[in-house]
Amino acid sequence: MSAKNRGDRIQLLHKVVLKHFTPSRAPNDRSVLEHMMYACCLEDATYEQADEAFHRLQDSFFDWNEIRVTTISELGETLSSLPDPHAAAVRVKKNLQSLFESRYSFEIDDMIKMNQGKAVQELERLSGMTKFVLGYVVQNALGGHAIPVSNSIMDVLLATEIVSESEAEKGLAPGLERTVPKTKGADFASCLHQLAIAAAHSPGSKQVKAILKEAGATAKKEAAPAKKTAKPKAATKAEKKTAEPKTQQPAVKKSAKKAPTSKKSAAKKKAAPKPVKKSAKASTKSSTKRKPR
Repeated sequence: MSAKNRGDRIQLLHKVVLKHFTPSRAPNDRSVLEHMMYACCLEDATYEQADEAFHRLQDSFFDWNEIRVTTISELGETLSSLPDPHAAAVRVKKNLQSLFESRYSFEIDDMIKMNQGKAVQELERLSGMTKFVLGYVVQNALGGHAIPVSNSIMDVLLATEIVSESEAEKGLAPGLERTVPKTKGADFASCLHQLAIAAAHSPGSKQVKAILKEAGATAKKEAAPAKKTAKPKAATKAEKKTAEPKTQQPAVKKSAKKAPTSKKSAAKKKAAPKPVKKSAKASTKSSTKRKPR
């Protein structure tokens, strides 16, 4: 795809999402770590769900170290308001564990004054870091220009043909930061996230389909799920094929009727010794004739 064509599609998506959704801004008083933990909750979830999960995470434990040593299953119960509590719990625990192993501390506000490229490299080394969490931290905590991209957002970019299938498989979304200016990046990212979650949670919604179509989603992409519904037809054909052997049952019964013939053959075998008696008489007659000689 040419850069101009991709840029035009991104601008159209930008215009549409700002038209239908209200941006949600992150609080300015959060630390870098708090932004990170909130992003772990927000990925592929609504803002309301993330807010509830984040507050429960802070209220249920004494500090971040206690959260670090808590099992993933227990963290999942705390984050039960999220669509995928287990995945969020894994992100939270792994990031905290990696920070503890690398810094022996959870104080990372020094990254704000650090060279941004160096800070990003350090964040990328965390085992629980995802592209969405990294983009959210860079945008909201480090003051950089980044558009967080989650799996649900990538589906929207794929549907609107902003990214190709090969790019989506690699997790690449080129052109977003270049097309959308930094001053509008936070609002665009928030509204795009809301559209992506609406599309993921309510794929059959007429309103969501209308917004996606307005944003450039093609009929080809919309018709793709219909192929999945065609699978049951193949299943019915398979059922018919499996039902065909039932018509062969009479043939099996006929073969069963042949069993008496085997009894007749058995009777013939029992009668077979009769010729042996005749041969015995013949042998006695021949023996009596030979005596006069």
